[in-house]
Amino acid sequence: MPLPTRPEINPYDDLDGRVACEHFLGKSLEEAEALFRDNAIHYEEDLMWMGPAAFRYYLQAVVQFVRSESASASPEFIAHFAKTLEFRLEYEPRELQPVAEQLVVLCRYVTENWSRFEAGCEAYDNVHARYETLQQAFSCPEA
Repeated sequence: MPLPTRPEINPYDDLDGRVACEHFLGKSLEEAEALFRDNAIHYEEDLMWMGPAAFRYYLQAVVQFVRSESASASPEFIAHFAKTLEFRLEYEPRELQPVAEQLVVLCRYVTENWSRFEAGCEAYDNVHARYETLQQAFSCPEA
């Protein structure tokens, strides 16, 4: 799969999309994962605002990051990514269908390994239950 283009990262030519382009344009999955390892919460916001094709592409970098030990040191990323998934599910549900299976696996991983993230997510609204709900939603995308 080719790297996402500028229009795929920033389809609406807005400020948030331009920032996402500054951070991700031309980045491979390995380079994107390195961004998350370096400062996960800083780059997580880009996942909310980049275009759907770019989001689907960089999802694999998110998966690799979440499974890494680095994610244990950045539980706020887990909380914020739940909000990104909820937002995209509400406004772009069809765009998530091609990666629904990956999202089910990711949400299951977070809930099954909750002890890695729990302490840093206490300040956020019931993140564990939100991932359970997201897992169910991605399991039944047509429902």
